[in-house]
Amino acid sequence: MDDEQVTRTELAAPELEQEAVRFFEALQQAAAAGLKAAEVDYGGVTLTVGLPPLGEGDRGMVYPLKAFGTALPGATGPLCVKVAKQQPICRERLLEESMTTEFFLSEGVAVPRIHHMDPLGRFSVKDFVEGESITSLYLRFTSLTLPTQRLILETLEKFITRLLELFRKRPDCKVSISPNNIYVLTEKGRFTDPPAFVLIDPGTTLKKNYDTYTFATYWNEVLPDRIKKYQRTGYLQWLVPQEVTSSERDEAKDFAIFRGLSPSEIFLLLKAARTVEFDAEEVILREGSVGDGFFLVLEGEVKLRKGPFDKPGEWGGRVGRGSVLGEMAFLLHVPRSMTVVAASACKLIQIDSEGFNELLEANLTAPYKLIRNIAITLAERLHALDLSHEKLLAASQRQEA
Repeated sequence: MDDEQVTRTELAAPELEQEAVRFFEALQQAAAAGLKAAEVDYGGVTLTVGLPPLGEGDRGMVYPLKAFGTALPGATGPLCVKVAKQQPICRERLLEESMTTEFFLSEGVAVPRIHHMDPLGRFSVKDFVEGESITSLYLRFTSLTLPTQRLILETLEKFITRLLELFRKRPDCKVSISPNNIYVLTEKGRFTDPPAFVLIDPGTTLKKNYDTYTFATYWNEVLPDRIKKYQRTGYLQWLVPQEVTSSERDEAKDFAIFRGLSPSEIFLLLKAARTVEFDAEEVILREGSVGDGFFLVLEGEVKLRKGPFDKPGEWGGRVGRGSVLGEMAFLLHVPRSMTVVAASACKLIQIDSEGFNELLEANLTAPYKLIRNIAITLAERLHALDLSHEKLLAASQRQEA
């Protein structure tokens, strides 16, 4: 067995998953008790972390670090701790950040320096960066003075252009340039002089395609589209959607949700849709976000859960090809009732409300037939739930008798 296989075997140890769940549950309990910090032993080290977390990604949570159980030579400023979620791939990806961080620093790109990396990828300790996300900056950009706007744009263009150059140089170090992943540095609430940008999370996202990107498309097209998505749905993994191909339409035409629709009607619906791909453990839908479209599973499997991490013995399920995700929140415009995560690498068809509503406004029959099929699916689920409740009630009554 080679070193890579040994490493992956070690990272997949069940006790590591159990240890991660205990860690997150301890912090969850501390937060529920109203505490502002919690001391937890993890990976043989005592961590004192601040609450609430600074942020959540698909594969990890980030907390302010108040104290660390061992010395951290070279760490002089405020620190944060990034904790991998319990799945093995989350620990694999966190370990990769040692490589990407070293690469970007060697190329003069600002990223938070790592001061400690757990050898099994459970957590890492990094510099805490004071700054403002591009999302926030973009939303208030017009309120800045014209000289400041010009300086920010010039500096950001150099930063983005440099990143794109480095992605071509080292495709294995390709990361997200989401507006939530790039910060402009601040000092006591003011931009540094001159302005400087930092890549907050150097976790790899190798499937993203930046080949046709320029700064103009990034600022004028990508950012407004992504930020609009953030505003409507809450944080969603930053994706580069692709048009549904003819072969993918052929694969999807027999899905139950399209029953009763003609081939031309299915073509019309999917022409307004996009395909998106997710790696294992990436979040597709996040519990509590507002419904703004729904998904059809084209390839792979996804799993359903409540909360930010899986708990042993808790309800959950997996669904695969042909399944519909997020349709209830889409129809009722209510928050998502659960989190949906890729169980494996998967491909989904995304139908968002904007394109769907355009078809409705055109008085076409196809979207109404699709809504009817969604309603039938929801009614079937409700009927199955009623039958399950009736069986439980009958069993309970027999026991009492």
